[in-house]
Amino acid sequence: MMKKQTKKLIEENDILCEQLSREANDVLRNMTGYIQRFGISRYEQEKVRRDIAEMLLEGEKRGISVKSTIGEDYQAFCDSVLSEMPRMSSREKGLNVVRNICMFLAVWLPFWVIQYGGKDDFVRVTGGGAAWALLVFAAGYVYSWIMSRQTFKKHIACLLIGCIFVVLLLAATGLTKFGYVLFCAPVSIVVAAEIILIILCAVLSRIVDQDYKTL
Repeated sequence: MMKKQTKKLIEENDILCEQLSREANDVLRNMTGYIQRFGISRYEQEKVRRDIAEMLLEGEKRGISVKSTIGEDYQAFCDSVLSEMPRMSSREKGLNVVRNICMFLAVWLPFWVIQYGGKDDFVRVTGGGAAWALLVFAAGYVYSWIMSRQTFKKHIACLLIGCIFVVLLLAATGLTKFGYVLFCAPVSIVVAAEIILIILCAVLSRIVDQDYKTL
């Protein structure tokens, strides 16, 4: 669970954003999406979101356009904001990575049981399956990185994501040939691992202080 002050700020910002036009909300969403990928705590993200929302709202009340309020280059504005913001500590970043891995495994395990589970109640993990899981996890991080860095250049983001999709399809075709069994695990053990992973995700979300948000 996120800190009370963070949750309260999010609720206040949601109310504030309801007063903005659709154009201003779209710009604000892109800007906060860009900022949140640079190791900034969720609380700090919401403080920036509040400040920008107030700027945009004040501008709209005066009949000033979004571009006139923020400037023509939204990314440059975000970079100037980022240069003055405190970053997450190495510990917080590390815990976020661990939590993301736990979340990925928690989602992946049920599909693994369906795909590799046998009639003898054992799940067989093959080399190709393990490599495919690792590739999908890495692709998720690359996708997230691209979407954040190219927030203001949608055509470039779409092109790069299309390339990732093609690579994944080609990799899936090749990796299915590696059927060597790395190990077998009883379904009961896999179910227990799933429960443990869900608990770990919840605990890490509390520890990390910031409930780091993904697009």
